[in-house]
Amino acid sequence: MELKHKLLDHPFYQSWNEGAVTKEQLASYGAAYQEFINEMPVMWENAVNGLNAMTDEAREVIQDETSHIELWRKCFARLMPVDNHPGMSDVVEKIAALSPSAQLGVIHAFEVQQPAVAKTKKEGLLKHYGFTAEECIYFDEHMNEAEHIAFGQKLAREFADEKEFQYGFAYGAKLIYDSLDRFL
Repeated sequence: MELKHKLLDHPFYQSWNEGAVTKEQLASYGAAYQEFINEMPVMWENAVNGLNAMTDEAREVIQDETSHIELWRKCFARLMPVDNHPGMSDVVEKIAALSPSAQLGVIHAFEVQQPAVAKTKKEGLLKHYGFTAEECIYFDEHMNEAEHIAFGQKLAREFADEKEFQYGFAYGAKLIYDSLDRFL
């Protein structure tokens, strides 16, 4: 499936890569996306349960996503707390309202972009914002998303409604892309 809305094409991530995002914007992003990262294991679990596809492999993916919550917090801890940030609850609510097949499509649209996005964001944090490699372990984890991507593809093939999955993939790519506008 083709992504029409690629996260790395968004002006916010392009500015991040160039070092043009302010520390205030970065802090706002870190705080807001903490909400989204907190919900990733829940989104995976909802999709898997909704598709009646809970397996040991699914539990492992959910556990991986759960472990990423603390890695995100550690990465952005130096910029916290941020009292005034645009939340991500609207994005999470829109995803939760979808069918399990469409939810899986949204998750997959996010996951397939993670290796390149994580690499670019980590490079930007190290080069322009004074972060250390140790603080950026979250991004190291996401440069290796092959298992999650393959698992999402397997679920889509074996359990998901193809049209709903494709709808969720396109919808999710745009939804997550558009969510970055709030940080400009």
